[in-house]
Amino acid sequence: MKKLLSTICMLTLALSLSAQEATNSGWIIGEQESSFPGEMIQYAVCPATKAVEGKDGDITVSLNAMIFRGVTKYFFSSKGDNFKVDNLLTQRVVIKVDDEKSSQFALSGNNNYTSNTLTFDGSYKSKFRNMLKKGKKCHITVEFADNDIQEFDFNIEGLTQTFLK
Repeated sequence: MKKLLSTICMLTLALSLSAQEATNSGWIIGEQESSFPGEMIQYAVCPATKAVEGKDGDITVSLNAMIFRGVTKYFFSSKGDNFKVDNLLTQRVVIKVDDEKSSQFALSGNNNYTSNTLTFDGSYKSKFRNMLKKGKKCHITVEFADNDIQEFDFNIEGLTQTFLK
């Protein structure tokens, strides 16, 4: 049930970014009502600096932070192609922040044709949050189901403290 609620919230976020507030950073920050009446979702979305060309058109990726019911989640979402998620619903992603050494993360995947996300869980969530706190630029390398390995860059500087707790 918890995973279903999380998926519904992420889908709601991906489909509707109303009440957006642009910041001086690479983040779009806002709040919207969840699919549960009276409950709000706070979100921050950082689109990749550019789309990449896929076999069937452009692939875009965004880095997302979401707070729902006091819990913060970090996840990547894509449009144009699905992340390649193995049968254990994980995906290996290489992340490099600023001039630090690259790190490999095993992210929880969901690509069931209604949501295409890779979510940071457990110790990976804490490690990534620490990278966000001090980073300015983020570079990821990720594999897609039909478009091989692709690379994306994000301007992550300026995420508000609300999303870094």
